[in-house]
Amino acid sequence: MQEADLRGAALNGAKLIEADLYHVFLNRAVMWEADLSRARLAEADLSETYLSRSSLGEANLRNAILSGAKLIGANMRSADLTGADLRGSNLKESDLIRTLLCHANLTQTDLCKAKLAETDAVGANFTGANLIGTDFTDADLSRSDLSGTDLRSATLQRATLDHAIATGVKLWETQRAGWSIKGIVCECAFWDREAKSPIKYSLGEFERLYSEQTCIELFYHGGVSTFELNTLPVLLHHLANRHPNSNIRLKSIEETGGGARISISIGDADSETANTIKADAMRIYQAQLALRENEILRLQIQKEYLENFVSEKLMRAVLSAGTPHNVFNAPVTGVVIPSGKAKVDFRQTVNDNSALLALLERIMDHRADLDLSMAEAAEFSSELQSATGELQKKDPDESIVSKSIRFIQKLATEAVTKTAGKLGEAAVENWQAWLHQLSQVITHLK
Repeated sequence: MQEADLRGAALNGAKLIEADLYHVFLNRAVMWEADLSRARLAEADLSETYLSRSSLGEANLRNAILSGAKLIGANMRSADLTGADLRGSNLKESDLIRTLLCHANLTQTDLCKAKLAETDAVGANFTGANLIGTDFTDADLSRSDLSGTDLRSATLQRATLDHAIATGVKLWETQRAGWSIKGIVCECAFWDREAKSPIKYSLGEFERLYSEQTCIELFYHGGVSTFELNTLPVLLHHLANRHPNSNIRLKSIEETGGGARISISIGDADSETANTIKADAMRIYQAQLALRENEILRLQIQKEYLENFVSEKLMRAVLSAGTPHNVFNAPVTGVVIPSGKAKVDFRQTVNDNSALLALLERIMDHRADLDLSMAEAAEFSSELQSATGELQKKDPDESIVSKSIRFIQKLATEAVTKTAGKLGEAAVENWQAWLHQLSQVITHLK
């Protein structure tokens, strides 16, 4: 039946298995539940044809015209649709597993809840398509155009979207584990359920934020306790300090069946380093779980360390950083919490002087590093206590604080220079950071 004209024909339930229908005109034909398995339909005109629940498995539909066709629930598994025109067609709940859709035109196509697992759709055009709940597991969507597509609740696990265009895509509740998005172009995306709040991205930002990285997953049966949540920053800080050249960050905390899962992503690390980081994280994780059985020790740690440091010092500094004035009229420029190498940048003295007091206390704790003589150590401690005591007053005397800090900065600088070879790289970097911070404080003092 090559080049036959069957436009508008009623072929419901027709058996056309392996039929040769090359270049046949079947547009507007009614072919409900027809069997066209392995049929040769290359370049056939099937526009606006009713093919719902029909079987087109392994059919040759290269360059076929299927625009406006009704293919609801159709079986098109392993069909060849390379270069096919599917604009505006309805493929809801259809089976397109392992189909070839390379360079096919699927503009405004309805593929809601369709199965496209393992599909090869390189260079396909999905612009404006309805892909809600569509399964793209292991699909290759490289260089495809996904502009304005609705992928809410879709599965993109292990899918390849390298160099795809995805501006305006809707991604609420998508499953993206293992996906690849190298070179993807996405200027904005919608992550909210109603797709009304676009998030804009600069060039390469979407790839950097959402590319799949090595991930550590820590599962807490029964949920994350207050103690475990409080020690999470310590865990992250510990990993960042031990592996300063790796991009370690908290990815998510989510409730799941029977408990909660904390995910930590690792970037810029080879497999060996990633395994070491995982081992370090698991040691802390196991210690957290062990403490679930030791309430006395857990409460002791929480009281002596967490409450004292996190609540009293760190949070006071963070909260006060937003205050527009301080006792020395210095500009408030923010507090930087350490990540990676152990550096804390306090670039101001805020109105309750929490940041400066914390810095002086850190210097006090590490004064033994300086290898001072007995007389120097006594004078150094005296000036530290003088500055600390004055700063704790309601109305500190600026001249006293200034004198003490200048002395501390001068003596510490000389001592670090002399003992740099003994201290080690990490300690020298810490002291250089603290001395730099003191220098910035001095510039604001009379």
